[in-house]
Amino acid sequence: MLIGVLLALVTSVSWAFGNVLIQRSGRQVGAARAMLWALASGGVVSGLCALLFDTRIEPIRGATIAWAAAAGLAGLFAYAGLFYAVAWARLSLAVPLIGSWSLVSGILSVTVFGERLTGAQVAGAACVLGGVVLVSIGGSREPSGSSDGEPRALGGKALLAALVSGLGFGVMIPTSAHVSGALGAFGASAVVYAAGIAVAVPVGLAFGVNLRPPSSGAWGLVILIGLCETLGYVAVNLARLFAPMAVVSPVASLSSAFTVLYAWIFLRELPNPLAAIGAVLASVGLIVLAL
Repeated sequence: MLIGVLLALVTSVSWAFGNVLIQRSGRQVGAARAMLWALASGGVVSGLCALLFDTRIEPIRGATIAWAAAAGLAGLFAYAGLFYAVAWARLSLAVPLIGSWSLVSGILSVTVFGERLTGAQVAGAACVLGGVVLVSIGGSREPSGSSDGEPRALGGKALLAALVSGLGFGVMIPTSAHVSGALGAFGASAVVYAAGIAVAVPVGLAFGVNLRPPSSGAWGLVILIGLCETLGYVAVNLARLFAPMAVVSPVASLSSAFTVLYAWIFLRELPNPLAAIGAVLASVGLIVLAL
């Protein structure tokens, strides 16, 4: 259990760092272009690592392909919403809403994949999830605008994008983890990235979206995003081998709290008391899960 929690924490830190980079890339490159090329770079890394490191313990069946396709489609919605919302909304609001994916993931893990939890695990996961919700509500009560004076689409499209992203990740994470035994941890991430790109490119071209490669100065940022997303993704798939996904998901969703903490400290998006209570509650839940 402890190994699973620690791996989920790796996911949290990696995704939190990725969220900050995604905000920067959305301003420099554009959300759609940044997403496409970040997924492409992550897919290349995942594919190479799959060949070198993956161990497959289950055969590939028809159900494996179906679940992988579902994970890829959900991942496309998840990342599209993530890149748009983080680029145009305050981190202290958008990211906690995206972090609600852990609720969807936990529900799927228990109802569809038949996971069973102890009372302590349920209590710890509930504390973490409750903390993320409070941080989200607290963030939504912050004044509009941004520390750098640029307008942000706090409602409407950005809010909807954040919610769509949370739903997408909530489906993608448990379904991809479900097929990692047959595809490998890196292989599962590579397949999800490839499926998302296969849908995103024709749809983007049909709607006239700019999907050209980024400028040479932005490539390093885009590649780093791909690495952060891949590290977090693989870590959460590996965590599933040591702990139930219903436990792993809330811990991994602490990336929301870490990102909001960054927004509080460096972007001067100061917390209100409700958000601070949420951060404490999430920390308590994490301790319970680690025991």
